[in-house]
Amino acid sequence: MTLSAIVTVPPDLAPADFTAPIAGEPALVRAVRAVRGLAPVYVAAAEGLADAAAECLAAHGLSDVAIVAPSDWPCDGDAVLVHDVRYPLAPAELAARVAAGLAEHDVVVPVLPMTDSVKTIAAHGIVLGNVDRSELVTAQFPRGFTAAALARFPRTDDLAALTSSDLRVGTVDGDPNAFAVDLTQDRGLLEAIVRAD
Repeated sequence: MTLSAIVTVPPDLAPADFTAPIAGEPALVRAVRAVRGLAPVYVAAAEGLADAAAECLAAHGLSDVAIVAPSDWPCDGDAVLVHDVRYPLAPAELAARVAAGLAEHDVVVPVLPMTDSVKTIAAHGIVLGNVDRSELVTAQFPRGFTAAALARFPRTDDLAALTSSDLRVGTVDGDPNAFAVDLTQDRGLLEAIVRAD
C-alpha cells in the first residue's frame, strides 16, 4: 500500500496559532513530523494562511512539503493519512498504528476510552443522571482513509456519516497526548507536557 499524508490547517486559525513555538517546535512542524516518516506530506491551508505555513516549514528544514488548497487534496497512492494541526502532540507511533490499520479497513480512527464523567441534563441545567461510558470513546487524529473512502467522504471529521456507510471503519488505540487543543489558549499546557516527557 502506498500512502500520502495531509496536514490540515483550519481556516479560522491565525498564523501565530500554528507557527509560534511550542517548546521549540511550532504545532505545524510537530504535525508534519508525526506523519512524515510514513508518507510524502502536503499541508492544506487556505490562501491567507499558505504563506505563513510555507515560511514556517522552510524555517524548520521542511521546505519540500507542498502547500495545497483545502479543496485540492492530492492522493498519491492507495491511502491517505489526514492529520490536523490542532493535535500537535500526536506521536509518530500513533500515525504508524493508523497506517497499519488500513490493511484491513477503509477508514481508521484512533480512539481512547472516555474517562470524563458524562451527565444528562434537563431544562435549567438539572442533572438527570450519568451516561454509561462503556461504549463512549474520544476520537483523535491522524486518521486513515483509503483513496476511495476519502473521495466519498471528504469531510474527515464527519464520523457519523462514515459509520453509517458501507465502509469498513476500524479503530486503533489512541494516545493520551493526541488531544485537540486551542492553539492560542493551551500553549502553556502543551509546553508543560512536552517538557515533562
